[in-house]
Amino acid sequence: MTKKAIYCLGAYLLLGQMLFSDILPCYAAQTGRGEGAETMTDSGVDFPFITSVTISPGTTVASKDGKCRFTAYVAGVNDYSREVVWSVSGQTSQGTFIDANGVLNVAPDETASSMVVKAVSRQDSNYSATALVSVLADTYNIQVKASPENGGAVYGSASVKEGGYAVISAEPGEGFTFEGWTLNGNRVSQDARYTVDNIRGDATYVAEFKQINCRITVNVNDGNAGSATESRDVGYGDGMVLEAWTKEGYQFDGWTENGKTVSKESRMQLDHITGSRTFTAVFSRKNEQPKTYTITATASSGNGTITPEGRSTVKEGEGILYTMTPKSGYTVSNVYVDGKPVGWMNSFNFTDVRENHTISVDFAESAAKDKNDAATEKPAQTPPKTDQKTDAADKDHKTDQDRKEEEDKKPDQEDDREKDNDGKGQEDSGGQAQESGLTGTLKHLGISAEEAERFIKGNNDAELMSGALETGDLKLTVHNDFRDKEQEISYYDFEAAVDYVLSGEEKMELLRGNAPVAIDLYIEDIGGREPAQVKKEFSEKKLPGMNIGQYFEVSLTASGKEETQIISELPSALEVVIDVPEHLRGENRQFYILRLHTKKDGSREFTQLADEDGNPDTITFSTDKFSPCAIAYIDWNKGNGTEADEAAGAKSRGMRNVAGIVVVLLAVAVTVTGVLYIAGKKRR
Repeated sequence: MTKKAIYCLGAYLLLGQMLFSDILPCYAAQTGRGEGAETMTDSGVDFPFITSVTISPGTTVASKDGKCRFTAYVAGVNDYSREVVWSVSGQTSQGTFIDANGVLNVAPDETASSMVVKAVSRQDSNYSATALVSVLADTYNIQVKASPENGGAVYGSASVKEGGYAVISAEPGEGFTFEGWTLNGNRVSQDARYTVDNIRGDATYVAEFKQINCRITVNVNDGNAGSATESRDVGYGDGMVLEAWTKEGYQFDGWTENGKTVSKESRMQLDHITGSRTFTAVFSRKNEQPKTYTITATASSGNGTITPEGRSTVKEGEGILYTMTPKSGYTVSNVYVDGKPVGWMNSFNFTDVRENHTISVDFAESAAKDKNDAATEKPAQTPPKTDQKTDAADKDHKTDQDRKEEEDKKPDQEDDREKDNDGKGQEDSGGQAQESGLTGTLKHLGISAEEAERFIKGNNDAELMSGALETGDLKLTVHNDFRDKEQEISYYDFEAAVDYVLSGEEKMELLRGNAPVAIDLYIEDIGGREPAQVKKEFSEKKLPGMNIGQYFEVSLTASGKEETQIISELPSALEVVIDVPEHLRGENRQFYILRLHTKKDGSREFTQLADEDGNPDTITFSTDKFSPCAIAYIDWNKGNGTEADEAAGAKSRGMRNVAGIVVVLLAVAVTVTGVLYIAGKKRR
């Protein structure tokens, strides 16, 4: 090649550099050649150099104690080196490495979820490529057992991925208490509901239950008169026999509990003991005169009598029957025993008398009407006290016909009173129905047990349950960390929970005041205490562009006399209202509730719940499952600032850079071809 040809080549190369100077820097950045890269010499482009490095596969999944082969492709010019240096990063085990041939060896104890494999050109370290390796997580079995097996119920056995968590719970059976959870014989928790976090292997958790012991205390009233079975502890639900032995000259009078005789037999069987009890064996000398007690009976007015009236003497352990007889036109309104009202009745029987008593009766004007005059007779009114004498005088002047009519009415009135004794027609002095023996909410509402059962069977018991709220037989409470003011609770807010927890029979026991129930809804702020696995799953499953602002947990419990039940699901949803935390409030911000529920089979259910109200300061949502939750939001005023927009922009910039590289290569090829053609023509 002549000097003239060389000068022409230099001129064309200089011209090409000037024309594409705005593109060449972009090309250098893409290929990894920057300021420190080699430059072409004056003698031409005959030196070797690297243009790119790629790895195959670019992404892959590797299992523990396994291998994965990678291949590096090195592109270059002029007899370049295709050798690369391999490395791996992100591993946690020293046994995980990649050899010189690109074979990745994953150790059995590797705990990292992902790693990065890198290939660097041995000739030019400015060129490299990376590949992402996801490590396949192991699945472990979490088992739960009860000790002893009849001590209670356990829940939460599941298959869980490595690093995940499981929620296990225990519920003691009748006669047992929960002591705690043990793993391999070591106590790990005393909470009935326990979260096993960061699971790295199979495990069996044992719920330890302890049987409740009941103390049966046995006393004797006179140690010189006899002896009895010794006091001892009995397992809950078990039975035992009490025996009394009498000494000479004495007799056994019976077993008493809380001052009342429960058996006259010297040998008494106790079955299904469910609580501590105290019994006393009572002895006395033979031929002793029995004790006697006095019962005093009075009628509060002259509108009826009580028989026997006055003082009556009763032997200890015996009884006496009292009969209340109202005068014509009157009925029994109430009976008082030892000063306490026991309702209306025509007779009362004292049995097993062991102390002094009093009994009194009140009478009121009867509301019953004469059958023949019912359509025309005006309602009876209580006459003023000042007219009593006049009434008495009028009564004395009644004709024989009047007296005969009153005698004819008596059978009808007696029939009415007999119906009243069955609770089917008795009215008090105000004309309102009463029922003997009503207790609890039934007494508060003035409704019979039969009528309450009809309402319950017809699924029409809302008013009954609302009445139970008023009496305290039913307690409904919301513990809300996200509300400053106390929430007003009605039965309808918890109707689904009440129907789920209580059967028809249990509702009747509640209304009688025998079995009060408390249902508590907890909305607990767990910000900063949320499990790592929960936080990770929320982050992975939320929508793009959605932010998580606050974690919390919703739980529901029902408590009776002896147990507390944890409710994880309901057949229908409860409505929950929370205030938006101050640090999360903002304009054009849409809130959502994210819920992560663990099913009974151990699987996880992710749900996104929309805000049901239009108030920017509160979030209302309905949930039938009680689980970890999070407050999430999307800001709608950021335009193209979402993750998807950024990804699209990055892709567009990458395409423009590739196009620039292609243009540069074409321009260089055209320039070199032209120069060589001119040089060859000149030589000829």
